[in-house]
Parts: sequence; structure tokens; C-alpha cells
Amino acid sequence: MKTGSGTKILAVTVSIVVGLAIGVAIYILDSPGVQRQRKMDTRRIKDLCDISHSIDTYWDRKKSLPFDLADLDREPGLKIALKDPETSISYVYEVTSNRSYRLCAVFSMDSSGESQEYYMSRKWAHGAGKQCFDLKPPKEDGR
Repeated sequence: MKTGSGTKILAVTVSIVVGLAIGVAIYILDSPGVQRQRKMDTRRIKDLCDISHSIDTYWDRKKSLPFDLADLDREPGLKIALKDPETSISYVYEVTSNRSYRLCAVFSMDSSGESQEYYMSRKWAHGAGKQCFDLKPPKEDGR
């Protein structure tokens, strides 16, 4: 009878440990919904980086900024995402001067708690909601 009792205690102990491990893993790794939001925000940053790179290329070719994203998208060899992958809301591009522009997107999460990531040497940290980045094409001398 002690053997059956010991087996029950072992089974209960294993169940508790497995349950705790699953709970800790979900806490550490985030829920599937949070992971999806983070993935969408990463995609938004990639899209903005691609747009910024295409604007830099456009600038190198024409020494001016494109009128709008549709103008940029029509340029040979420059294909960009014009809309958010999740909401289909258009990304915002505004010319702010003859050598500066603003790119905006709506983000699901605040990235300030994340490690600071740099993509293509520009900082893309953002809060939740609509966030804008003020940017410039590269200078003629590459600095």
C-alpha cells in the first residue's frame, strides 16, 4: 500500500512542477497575443526601414524627396509596403522640409522596455499608438 501512496505523491508532485513550469514559461515568453503584437510591430519597423532606405535611394537619384509614398512606389526598383500589415491603414509620410521627412505608423506595444534595437543605424524605439520618426536622407559626403 505504501507503493501506491508513493506513486500518488510522485504524480501530484510532478503535476505541480509541470504546472509551475508552464506558468513560468508563459510569464517569461509572453502570451501568444503579446507575441503576435510584438511580431506585427517588428514588421512595421521593417516596413518603415524599407521606406526610409527607398527614400534615401530616391534622394540619391533625384536630389529631392518624393511627393508621397505612391510616387516612391512607382520608382523603378523601389517596392515598399504602403499599408500596415495588420490593419491595412496607410503608413504616413510627410515632407517637413526640402531635406527632411516624417514617417508614422500605429504600434501595438511600447518598445521602451525592450532592449534598444538599431536597424540600419537609425533608432526606432516607439510607444504604443501612433508614433512618428523625423528623418533625413544621407548627406552628399556620406556623413
